Amino acid sequence: MKNRFAIKVCLLLLSLTARHTYGQTLTGPVTDQKYYPQYHFRPQSGWIGDPDGLVFTNDTFHLFWWGHATSKDLVYWKEQPYPMKRSDRSFSYFSGSVVVDTANTSGFGKQSMIAVFTRNYPGDTLPEAQVLSVSTNEGQTFNYYQNNPVLDIKKIFFRDPQVFWHPQDQLWKMVVSVPNVQEIQIYESKDLKTWKYCSSFQGLGAKNSFWECPDLFELPITGTKSKKWVMLIGRGPNRVQYFVGDFDGKTFTPDQETHNYLKEGIGIQGKVFEDFENGLTRWKQEGKAFVDTTQSIDFLGKALSASSGKQGETGKLISVPFKVSSNAINFLLAGGNHPDSTCIKLLWNGKVVRSTTGDNTNVLKWNGWDVRDLKGKNVSLEILDRHPAAKMGNIAVDHIVFSDALMNNQLEHANWLDYGPDYYATRTWRNYDRKRSFGDTVFAIGWMGNWDYANKVPTRWGKGFQSLPRIMSLKHGSTGYQIVQQPVPALSKLRGAQFSKNNLKINGTKAIAFQPKKNSYELEVAFKPTDQHPFGLNLFVGEGRKMVFRYDPVVSQLTIDRSNATDYRSDTSFTRLFAKKYNAPLTLEKGMLKLRIFVDQSSVEVFCNDGSIVLSTTNFPSQTQTGIELFSEGGVINVPMLKAWPLKTILNPNNKLNN
Repeated sequence: MKNRFAIKVCLLLLSLTARHTYGQTLTGPVTDQKYYPQYHFRPQSGWIGDPDGLVFTNDTFHLFWWGHATSKDLVYWKEQPYPMKRSDRSFSYFSGSVVVDTANTSGFGKQSMIAVFTRNYPGDTLPEAQVLSVSTNEGQTFNYYQNNPVLDIKKIFFRDPQVFWHPQDQLWKMVVSVPNVQEIQIYESKDLKTWKYCSSFQGLGAKNSFWECPDLFELPITGTKSKKWVMLIGRGPNRVQYFVGDFDGKTFTPDQETHNYLKEGIGIQGKVFEDFENGLTRWKQEGKAFVDTTQSIDFLGKALSASSGKQGETGKLISVPFKVSSNAINFLLAGGNHPDSTCIKLLWNGKVVRSTTGDNTNVLKWNGWDVRDLKGKNVSLEILDRHPAAKMGNIAVDHIVFSDALMNNQLEHANWLDYGPDYYATRTWRNYDRKRSFGDTVFAIGWMGNWDYANKVPTRWGKGFQSLPRIMSLKHGSTGYQIVQQPVPALSKLRGAQFSKNNLKINGTKAIAFQPKKNSYELEVAFKPTDQHPFGLNLFVGEGRKMVFRYDPVVSQLTIDRSNATDYRSDTSFTRLFAKKYNAPLTLEKGMLKLRIFVDQSSVEVFCNDGSIVLSTTNFPSQTQTGIELFSEGGVINVPMLKAWPLKTILNPNNKLNN
């Protein structure tokens, strides 16, 4: 049976097939349309979903979503005619990729462009299969290959092939997902028509939703001449996780550090108080709830603490007392959402001072408490299951960690590419241009959207748009190699007159003198705290609303709060899903926090500390919500540098992309 996310994906991709019937064609100047992105790519009308077919050839970047656009610089785009041709309309085009067959390995012609994508039939009654369409006119039209499919393993869910040329063994490689079992399969081919199975990758990272839109490529390691292989995997409905390792042409093998962090938790910042590897030796047990720990819950290491969830079996675990020595206590938590009966509690002097319950899933996610006010005090923990029902009447806890970095982001234990709520299906451009080399530079792009509310966003011009193109690289950290992301440098050509201020001191809340006419600008700001009070900035200020970016140096956490950021509130179901806070772990670098922020009508992308952490989020403010404020809570914050630029649109008033 298909889960909710799969249904949503099907709705999106079915709509891509009939793209000209979804959304409205704009009649007024597109530059004046509410929420319309000014410098992020989206088609003139209709849906746009996962980026597909990212290739560079003949000095041109191509972007497909089975629509088609081209660019010379990844900034200015030209939308091309709809390219996909076929004899019948019985199936939908799901995500895939494009290659340029420079050596005519396929027999379709030298320099032919070949789209490899998933064929999906309505209702998921027939297996998904990988098929080809061929273009001999540089992607203007693709004709459906009559001997399709080229790869069919008879699975209902089997999708999103990413195909690339592997020069070491002179073969085409494909990474493709079996999404409902969280598996990535690797195939190879001499001619793109006949595919041989090589290996599969599974069992690490966030595994509790569909795995989709895989990519496999090499990334340079900053400051060295070396590279590592990286696998990206979309974890529905709105996240991208990554794995760093090696690829021998047949098998992707994660680095040992990556494996140890994702499987064992090695490298987690802080001191592990309890991982339950030695049983319940530190705990007093009452009742029968925690006798049976055979719950099918993914955990770190070899054990966790879990109640059985059986009807009538209740009880609790009580830890040995301990002295609070850190600013935060983090833990992985799953189970029923019953605040009084399935929860983990912190007690001091016999009183409950902190308590957290599950989210009605059996997926362990990071939660945590700010306990700075309890440092030096003797406390204890209780893990409680007093819920009588069998359905979600359970609780599971793993890896209780004392740390000075708070990890209450409600995410699974994984390497996340973006900590914002609106970034998905990331893929990279492949260079097939023999005349122009980018060296080790890797360009990537993702879809800015979230399937929790994608069908509810208040845009009359259609739904979805692409993120800013980014350059990715690797740096080494405590948990292994980590991806660093930066916006493409060519975006600077959009800058208007620079506004700058140096050596500001902020006490309370202060509006900055930079006042853009619309929410289309770039902002760089550096904060240098001298004590431990929180600080940050407010965007989209106006009409009593704002989006808050707040950093707390005591617990090393950046928070996006969009609970009162949008003027669209007529749909209460949208507000319930959208108006939330999102947290990311972020440590200061050399005592400073640097943010580079791109605001574009209905989106914000924040590159923190030179791209070590990125957060991408959508927003739907009124057109008068253009204020920007700096703030400091409880003391003075130093702002050594602040720069801002209004950004020109890539559109012209006739609703066309400038190119």
